[in-house]
Amino acid sequence: MNILKTNMIVVLFIFLGVGALNADIYTWTDNKGIKHYSNVPPEGATNTEVVFPEVQYDESKDQQRFEMEQEEWQKLINEIEEEDQREQEEKKRQAEEAERNRPPTQPELIAAEKERLEKKIADLEAKPLDYFGSQRNKIVRLGYYHYRLEALLQDPEKYFNSPEKFEGNVKYPNDDPTESSGSEN
Repeated sequence: MNILKTNMIVVLFIFLGVGALNADIYTWTDNKGIKHYSNVPPEGATNTEVVFPEVQYDESKDQQRFEMEQEEWQKLINEIEEEDQREQEEKKRQAEEAERNRPPTQPELIAAEKERLEKKIADLEAKPLDYFGSQRNKIVRLGYYHYRLEALLQDPEKYFNSPEKFEGNVKYPNDDPTESSGSEN
């Protein structure tokens, strides 16, 4: 238990700044083998050793030390702040990247599809009748996009789960189940 106490005292001296005590610190071992620490040398001890010599106070050196410590602390604080700023910027960059890479939400999909259909309708309405070949073809094509827009607004989930292929009078290959693939007439 005494060894623990003496070790605790040594650690306490170190942390509290032994130089501030303004005295020599001695160590010695008594005839029972117990190690002692004190600022007063024991009487009649022959194995006394100075562990921490007394340091005279010098105000100019103390001021220099204080200024150096202040500079070191300021550098450390600046480094910590810079590191914190870099971490914040990295987190912000990662959040922005995650936002860019996330799949669109259902309302965003609906809005984008609605915009696409409205643009297609406006483009087709602006085309001359010669582009369609006949008034009937123009009405059919515009009607299809109006129908798809209405279907999108009524039931978006059904709209996206069952897309329809249509481009006026154009027929896509393999749309007709009676047609066999690979056979030509």
